[in-house]
Amino acid sequence: MHTITPGSVVVGVDGSAASDAALEWAVDLAQTRHRPLVLVCGAGEPTATARLRDGRAARQALRMEARRLTDRALGRVRKIDRDLEVTARTPLRDPADALLDLADEASVVVVGTRGRGRVSSVVLGSVSAAVCARAGCPVAVVRPEADRDPDAPGPVVVGIDASDQSAPALDFAFEIASERGAALHVVHNWQPPHGWGQHGAEQQFTKAEAHQRALEIALAGYEETYPDVEVHRHLPRSSPVDTLRVLSETASLVVVGARPHAGPTAVVGSVSRAVVEHAHCPVVVVRSAPATTPLAHR
Repeated sequence: MHTITPGSVVVGVDGSAASDAALEWAVDLAQTRHRPLVLVCGAGEPTATARLRDGRAARQALRMEARRLTDRALGRVRKIDRDLEVTARTPLRDPADALLDLADEASVVVVGTRGRGRVSSVVLGSVSAAVCARAGCPVAVVRPEADRDPDAPGPVVVGIDASDQSAPALDFAFEIASERGAALHVVHNWQPPHGWGQHGAEQQFTKAEAHQRALEIALAGYEETYPDVEVHRHLPRSSPVDTLRVLSETASLVVVGARPHAGPTAVVGSVSRAVVEHAHCPVVVVRSAPATTPLAHR
C-alpha cells in the first residue's frame, strides 16, 4: 500500500527561512516534472514528562503545531501555483525519520540547511545530514542565502568519479539540465599520484589520457539521449570540493554522487558532505549502488 503517490516530490517544512527556500525549490521541481508535492513536518514525540502528565494532550499539541506549519507551507504553495497537487503529512516522528519513511516512494526529497561552514552537524543540520546519508532517493539541499540571483540562468554542474557508480548522478544531472534548458558541466577531478614529479612526460600524458577515456566512457550515450543539452567536460587536477565550490558560484545546481551506507548512524561521504556545506547554490546528493573502484583510486 502506497503512503504517497510514487514519484512525488517530498519536502520537509518547519517554518524556518531554510525550510521556505527548500519549499520554493520543491514547488518549482514538482511543476517542471508534473509530480505531486508532499509537505512533511515531523511532529516529534512527547517528552517523558509530558507523557506522564497527559500523553494524549501532549500528542495533540504536537500534531496541532505540525499542522499549523504545513498549513502555512500550503499557503505559500498556493500563492505560487493554485493547481499543484499537494498533500501534507504530520506524523508523530522525528523530522528526519518522517522524511526517510517516504524516501523510497519519492523521486526527490528536498530539505533546507542553514548555511556554509566547517562543522556538518552544526551547519548542515541534523535533519539534512541524516536524510542525505540515509535516503535511497536523490536529496536536494537548499539554503536560504541569496549568494546570487535565484532567477538568473546558470548551468547544472555534476561531479563524477568516472566509475559505473557515476551513472545515477549523471542520469539526474542530464534530466534536470534538459528540463531547464541549461548547459551541463561534467567534472571529473583527479589528482596525480605521490611522486608525480618523478614521472616522465610520457607517463604523465598516459595517466591524463586514461582519465580522459574514463570520462568519455562514463558519458557514452548521454549526448545522444539528450541532444538538447550542451555538455562541457572538465578534468581538473585538483580537489573536487574546491572545483565544485568555485563552479557553484555561477551554477543553478550542483549534483554529486554518494556511496551507499547502511544503518541509522551512517554519514554522507566526505566529498558530497563538503560540497553540500560549501556550495553557493542548491546541491542534489544522488546515492549510488556498490560497484567498481573508480579509476582515480586505482
